[in-house]
Amino acid sequence: MVFQLATTPHPLTVRMALQWQRTNIFQTWTKNSSRNATTRYYELLSVWKRNYARLYARRILEIAAASAASYRLKTQMEAAIEKPSEWVDWQAKDWEETAMASLGKTKLSRFFMASRRLLNLVLLSSPLLVMMPLSHVSTTAKDLTWKYALWGIEQAGPTWIKLVQWATTRQDLFSPEFCVYFGKLRDETEGHAWRETKRILEREFGVAQDALELEKTPIGSGCIAQVYRGRLKKPTTFYPADTKVAIKVQHPGIWDKVCVDFYLLHKATKFLENIPRLNLQYLSMSDTIRQFRDSMLPQLDLTLEASHLTRFNKNFANDDQVGFPEPVNDLTTRHVLVETFCEGIPIMEYTKDGTPKEEREQLALLGLKTTLKMIFLHDFVHGDLHPGNILVTGKYPKLKMQLLDCGLVLEMGPEQHINLVKVLGAFTRKDGQLAGELLVDLKSESQAGPKEMEVFIHGMVEICKMDGDQNFIEKVGDYIADICYLACTNKVKLEGAFVNASLAVEIMEGLASALYPDMRVQQVALPLIVQAELMHRLGMH
Repeated sequence: MVFQLATTPHPLTVRMALQWQRTNIFQTWTKNSSRNATTRYYELLSVWKRNYARLYARRILEIAAASAASYRLKTQMEAAIEKPSEWVDWQAKDWEETAMASLGKTKLSRFFMASRRLLNLVLLSSPLLVMMPLSHVSTTAKDLTWKYALWGIEQAGPTWIKLVQWATTRQDLFSPEFCVYFGKLRDETEGHAWRETKRILEREFGVAQDALELEKTPIGSGCIAQVYRGRLKKPTTFYPADTKVAIKVQHPGIWDKVCVDFYLLHKATKFLENIPRLNLQYLSMSDTIRQFRDSMLPQLDLTLEASHLTRFNKNFANDDQVGFPEPVNDLTTRHVLVETFCEGIPIMEYTKDGTPKEEREQLALLGLKTTLKMIFLHDFVHGDLHPGNILVTGKYPKLKMQLLDCGLVLEMGPEQHINLVKVLGAFTRKDGQLAGELLVDLKSESQAGPKEMEVFIHGMVEICKMDGDQNFIEKVGDYIADICYLACTNKVKLEGAFVNASLAVEIMEGLASALYPDMRVQQVALPLIVQAELMHRLGMH
């Protein structure tokens, strides 16, 4: 082992020099020439050996102390980044059996329900075949076409409303006219009558409904339920009387509609994936539909949404800039959710002209940072972060986001999460070689041969090179399009968790771009990726 000497002499070296001067060994040796020269030489060598042994031991102790301090620091960092406690004995719930049960026990009953639903969707969309050509020659026909399309999507049900809500955040993919007109679905959809709400409350609570006071006019209606402002007339376990609450009442009859929609989507994607020349099976469309189904069906059980709110509040307990409603569990059932009332300004108001640049920038970075925390650190992602579910409170620089409607969540589990961290970390660092190798390795059922794998990995490298100073998190939509194209042409099946997490980032990217188009998020993304890698102890040996 070789050590580099410091400019300041070590204390033991100084002591050795002083000893040499005091004893004047050389002079003593020359005066006592009668002594054996060889014996004196070995005595002098023994003195130097002892002193250098002490110096070496001291240096080893210093290195050991530094290593121990470094290990303690690393251990403290790892302890500070705890893995989600929900990963203990984690097992994904498959909603296949639950969804199929609502379609009947026999293939014939399922075929009948699916055919009836498909006929209903065809009848809803067929007038557009006539109206769309006319809209190019008549302003009146154009207005009627937009109105009918909006009405038709609302009538089609929650599954299709969710898809259009996502589409309206992607102004780079869809026309401004499309995004503006269908953007109404982000804030308001057609609701049900008050008599239905009253009937549901009586069925769920009986006489206990007297504990609530509701305003008859809903303050909002989404694709799953509509929300009323109210207050507690009686105290509950954790909340006193007169607490302001929001009462979420599920639309009647939507369970069967959603289940049959996913049955049709699953059959459609399977059909497309089985067409040999299209190679669509490598895009994991059926896996994505399955995961979308498994994340959307829990929204129809509002007790699960209450548990989601509890977990989100726990995950962001130490973040003063992000908030969620708190559930009133005493008054929550499968069809009714009571939660604390959140007030604020819709985030889209901050995209309007006249909003200070610093406010737009802060909200864009805060929204993206919140989404990345959910993905990389919490493995619990709000799956419905369209602008209608985000309110803003406070004043700059203490703006705070209130996130609503937490029924749709994405959760991967420890195994898929560690794979996702590896892949997104490689993309963010623009390591196309590593990202390509990981994407190929993640799917054992991938039928890509060695040549296809090599071409796919080379394509990942070229994508990262061609994007120059752009970053995956900032341009996830462009990356996903290129990656899916390469996967399709080279028979590489993509990980469903990677696709879903990327889509969640893409939704927030669309909102962030509307707030602050010139945003650079590398300084936000990389620290969170490093924390996720520390959490999984990636690269530590």
